[in-house]
Amino acid sequence: MSPHVEELIAQPKRYFEQPREVLLDSRLTTDEKRKILESWKLDAGRLVDSTAENMTGGEEGDLREVSKVLLELKTTEVPVIAVPQKPSLPAGLTIGALLGAGAGLVAITVTGPSLSLLAQLTLAGLIVGGIVAAVRDAAA
Repeated sequence: MSPHVEELIAQPKRYFEQPREVLLDSRLTTDEKRKILESWKLDAGRLVDSTAENMTGGEEGDLREVSKVLLELKTTEVPVIAVPQKPSLPAGLTIGALLGAGAGLVAITVTGPSLSLLAQLTLAGLIVGGIVAAVRDAAA
């Protein structure tokens, strides 16, 4: 964050006449605007507290306006949406083959050594994994 932005956050009323001006400043990022407005809101809240204790010189508070602009900024922020990765056919084939080989190893443990059974189950897993990946790609 640049020193200029830090100064805007520290003293927003020095650089902006109204909270809406922060929202309209195209040089600032959304995050910088939010930080400036939150600082302004904190200052306005302190002013309201001071007014309640008769400790002000009659300044008018900006709490309501800053709150409205801050809410407007939050509602116009573009939400970050995670884009799921499409499963690829090679990944589906690989996972299917590994699962088939694992099933084959379990079957060999139960029934006795058989290279043929291991190969058949690996091939079956490869086919099923490929089909699942292809269907998932088509549906996405």
